[in-house]
Amino acid sequence: MRRSLAIAGAAALACAAVGTPLHAQGSSVDQQSACMSGRVGAGIASPCNDGSAVYFSPGALATQGSNFGIGVTLIRAGGDFTYDPGQQPLGTTDHITRSTEIVPVPQVFLSVKVKPRLAAAIGAFAPYGLGLDWPVCDAGQTTAQCTAAGTTNFEGRYTGYDNSLRAYYLQPTLSYEIIPGWLSVGAGLDVVHSTIEVHQRADAPTVGLRGTDIADAVLKGSGNAVTGHVGALLRVSDRTHLGIRYLHRAKVDLDGTADFTQIPTGTLFDPLLAAQFAAGGPLSDQGIATSITFPSQVTAGISFRPVEVLNLMFDYQRTGWSSFNRFVLDFENRGLDTLTLNYRDTNTFRAAAEFEYSDALAFRLGYRYNTAATPRATPFLPEGERNYYTAGIGFRATRALTADFSFQYINQPDRRGAVRPDEPLVGVYSATGQTFGFTLSYHFGNGGSGQ
Repeated sequence: MRRSLAIAGAAALACAAVGTPLHAQGSSVDQQSACMSGRVGAGIASPCNDGSAVYFSPGALATQGSNFGIGVTLIRAGGDFTYDPGQQPLGTTDHITRSTEIVPVPQVFLSVKVKPRLAAAIGAFAPYGLGLDWPVCDAGQTTAQCTAAGTTNFEGRYTGYDNSLRAYYLQPTLSYEIIPGWLSVGAGLDVVHSTIEVHQRADAPTVGLRGTDIADAVLKGSGNAVTGHVGALLRVSDRTHLGIRYLHRAKVDLDGTADFTQIPTGTLFDPLLAAQFAAGGPLSDQGIATSITFPSQVTAGISFRPVEVLNLMFDYQRTGWSSFNRFVLDFENRGLDTLTLNYRDTNTFRAAAEFEYSDALAFRLGYRYNTAATPRATPFLPEGERNYYTAGIGFRATRALTADFSFQYINQPDRRGAVRPDEPLVGVYSATGQTFGFTLSYHFGNGGSGQ
């Protein structure tokens, strides 16, 4: 019993913290600008002039004018799990559908041209996030009662059934044009605040009671960290630009609470277990602590204009998810428990084109492919390798005001996975996703040397 809950709890804090099955690989959310989203995030060598270069290409800020950008991305995602024949628990369905959710991801950027070659900027955005909710019965219902009422009691509740992660970044940046018209660099800090909440069930360790809920656990935590980033932009010619960006990993120490509630089974097992929920017991409400490390990212890219009105862009990104190899969860009354996840570094490839139809109208298309960070799919992170297809429109309403819109379709091949911690693969996860982005930008002051 102790090991069951501790391992699941460690998996909750580790797996939920590492990414978003709503959108990206293992992984980071790069929908920080509708303009950039229309290019599927490509353009580190030629970023959009909406302030989002704070995130995508800090080295380019010194070459752009002063501007203020605010936007939101709506991520719409759903999914399901289908058991292999005969693998579902007795009395339950073989197909579980997760409700479609719409999650807003806001972002705000401000960049000011302090001097002709110097820009100061700041951005607030959420590059990591999770919101995953699987169907589960009320704690007082048996699986049979729940099924009769038309609700599915997904076995994945023993890994986690209602989980959320939020990671907020506040990023001040300075950018300087070292060689006018040729080379500019940028660097700054990232102040990180992260929160997490995980809900899961535990079942009886007795063989005859497998699948009978005996406890409901709620794990909550929050923490802060400071890290940094650097970037550079090189203009090889008027037509060809090169860019690079590095975001250092951020280690966040999370402190919070673990709240446990006993669920009666109506058997002799109940009084035997009750003592563990008493004050000071291993399943009493208690403090909890762990550390997670958001991975480093290095991105390099090139942009090329075969003609003045057409910009072609290609980016490559390496994300260091292997830093999520081992996690230690510290329960106040239960001591330490360790989980090994075997995460691996990932590769992301982005290609995009932007056609400037007129001074007021631009059209964008993009394609992205990324490898999977997780060794296998789970209820926490049923992600895999993915393909992204995007389209966007940019509209200049006035000399100072621009608006951008984007749409993205996410295609993930079905992937086999498990539903319980450390148990065999028993079925297939499917996922669907789309994003809708909008950004409004106001340009003021003197412009830079332009993109």
